[in-house]
Amino acid sequence: MLNLVQLEGYEKKMPKYLSGGQKQRVAIARALINNPKVLLLDEPLGALDLKLRKQMQVELKRLQKKLGITFIYVTHDQEEALNMSDRIVVMNEGIIEQVGNPEEIYERPKTRFVADFIGESNIFDAVVEKVCGNKAVLNIGESNLIVENRNLKMGDIQVISLRPEKIKCSTNPVNNFNIKGIVKEHNYMGAALKFIVVLPNDKEIIVSDYEKSLSVPEVGKEVFLYWDQKDLVFIGHEGENIEEAIQGEAVTL
Repeated sequence: MLNLVQLEGYEKKMPKYLSGGQKQRVAIARALINNPKVLLLDEPLGALDLKLRKQMQVELKRLQKKLGITFIYVTHDQEEALNMSDRIVVMNEGIIEQVGNPEEIYERPKTRFVADFIGESNIFDAVVEKVCGNKAVLNIGESNLIVENRNLKMGDIQVISLRPEKIKCSTNPVNNFNIKGIVKEHNYMGAALKFIVVLPNDKEIIVSDYEKSLSVPEVGKEVFLYWDQKDLVFIGHEGENIEEAIQGEAVTL
């Protein structure tokens, strides 16, 4: 078991001389020695520092693939959930909101809670103002948005989600977009540049540039926001029966 968790040679070490990550690996070895069919890990890395947590995530994934048993991993860290999982269950007050693989959960959230809880997301409450053939005009406060008509009807209220990294900004107007705002702040995050843009209705929009391709807009400058239409996600109504959506899901141990 010690060899399995890469602690061979530590048999005689006293606990006080083990690092946090080594102690966690000892706990995992103690659980695995009983040959379980399922291993439940309840926030196992929560007390570790960021660098050690990243290292342990890699080791746990390696261990799971080697053993071939089901790991049920409980975490409140959204990034950790996306990184560790083959399949994610998002729960809200004991109710399952969505079940899917990491890409489905992140790219196509089915409820407002999932869109808001997993990663950062810009969520709009929009009203359908006009429908013209395959196009529709949505009002989001004091701005209008032209989208592809997805069986929309005039007066419909829609909840829309858009990830920060999907948004681009320009100092000039963009065709089919009437979304403009004032840059409130910008932050260098290492892997990305993050901007906060305030719309005329005071709603704050998060823009993340991971490619660092955008010129850094000055604070107080007016910018125009735009994106690829396929990145806009129409979220199901709050009353959607999620239980029906997951019926038939196979659970394999």
